[in-house]
Amino acid sequence: MISKKVIPALLLLLLGLSFADESTPRERYLHVSTNPSGADLYVGDAHPNFSSAPDYRIPAFVPVPLDKDQILITLFRPDFKDTSISVTLSPKDTSFLIVALSPAFDETLLQEQQADLRHRSRRSLGQRLMIASLVPLAASAVAAGVTAYEINKANDCKKDIKNTVITSGDNYQQDKKDFKEYRDNAKTAKKTTLVSLVAGGIILSVGLLLSF
Repeated sequence: MISKKVIPALLLLLLGLSFADESTPRERYLHVSTNPSGADLYVGDAHPNFSSAPDYRIPAFVPVPLDKDQILITLFRPDFKDTSISVTLSPKDTSFLIVALSPAFDETLLQEQQADLRHRSRRSLGQRLMIASLVPLAASAVAAGVTAYEINKANDCKKDIKNTVITSGDNYQQDKKDFKEYRDNAKTAKKTTLVSLVAGGIILSVGLLLSF
């Protein structure tokens, strides 16, 4: 049987381990800045695709796991040479790196950089279009639900009309009016469904094409 004195000691030990775990940093940071500033930073790839969005925008704090002492970064800025650096981190929580970028005078490299930027811009537009396509597609789904609802209500009115014995009564006339209203609403909702679906499909397709 566990002693009553042992239980509080165990609780204090567990509490201390919990606080020790929370206070121990799980990662270090590398602060990167450039001269001139405004470069794009890619992490962990010796030959990144510059037409893709960068991992960070300089200046930036880059988190690094504690079990890694080195990190490979690549800097990209139009009109300057691409720079890849393998950085050895200090034991401290944060390491600091300042990189002086070298101007690029190679016309071929400059043209490739501009092509990468144009491609990146198209990709960004494509991603925004794909997100925007969710609006008409969602509207199409809602309109389809409304269409089904209006059709069901119209069918209910149609059944009531068929089952009505006295065709000159107020209920009969109201059912006819409701049937026409539900039917017209269903037609309108169906058109909205198709238009929204086509519009969303077109926007999504264009976005997919531009995002490659």
